[in-house]
Amino acid sequence: MGEIVSFNLAGSTWLLPGPTNIGLIEREGEAWLIDSGNDKDAGRKILKLLETRNLRLKGIINTHSNADHIGANAYLQAQTSCEIWAPKGEAPFIENPLLEPSLLWGGFPPGELRSKFFEAKASTVTKKLAPEELTEGFLIVPLPGHFVEMSGVLTEDRIFFLGDSVFGPSVLEKHGIPFLYDIRAFRASLGRILATKASWYIPSHGEPCRDPRELIDANNAKVDAVEAAILGILSRPLSFENALAALCGEFGLALDLPRYALVGSTLRSFLSFLNAEGKAQFSFENSRMLWEAKVELSR
Repeated sequence: MGEIVSFNLAGSTWLLPGPTNIGLIEREGEAWLIDSGNDKDAGRKILKLLETRNLRLKGIINTHSNADHIGANAYLQAQTSCEIWAPKGEAPFIENPLLEPSLLWGGFPPGELRSKFFEAKASTVTKKLAPEELTEGFLIVPLPGHFVEMSGVLTEDRIFFLGDSVFGPSVLEKHGIPFLYDIRAFRASLGRILATKASWYIPSHGEPCRDPRELIDANNAKVDAVEAAILGILSRPLSFENALAALCGEFGLALDLPRYALVGSTLRSFLSFLNAEGKAQFSFENSRMLWEAKVELSR
């Protein structure tokens, strides 16, 4: 990664585009970041940018705890003693990053899931944010669904940093099935984004936009497509592994261990959601858990 570039969006709010888009807010010689990027290397480049602007890093606001959003936390906090703020439900993952790959795996994770892409360096959360909290001019907007208590950040300049509550269309196309933790919450968060007035909407993975409707429509369509595919696959009883293989076939996905963990976790989330909605059921046969779509009887 070369030097970080920056674009002014409005007033004191800047965008640092990259693999994970980062927000930068300048205030009287101090800087706030919204997320910190992938790793220590990203942190070095951010610090160099701040130094060229004679800015002291005051704090980092993490939208959530995934490693690609907190990867530079530890380095930047060690170098600057900056504050780190995060939603209350995300804080344990930031301070104990082993929790992320453990959640994905459903137990102690294999080594390949303990890389920097899944397990960042631990950093200290200095403030746990409540939903709808207004602090230092930042409004914390709850946008759960992708992860446990993911939140967006709306700045005083009405720039809305969305984290991973929504994904750009090209990102959805590239990955086929996005990682989702809570399907119902994800859908509700899409509606909350649409209801929040802002001058810019900034997904962490995707292009900034003035009007979020196309972005919201693309994400709703993707959730619809995955749900429909799962229900089609479950026209007969299937084990989780067989359902996963069939789902990957539907979306043209080849699995390695990281993608197995991500897509597999998302499938489990969909199965829980469909079961709660009365659309899918499970049974046990010869000590195997089998899933099947519920058939609605015509009247």
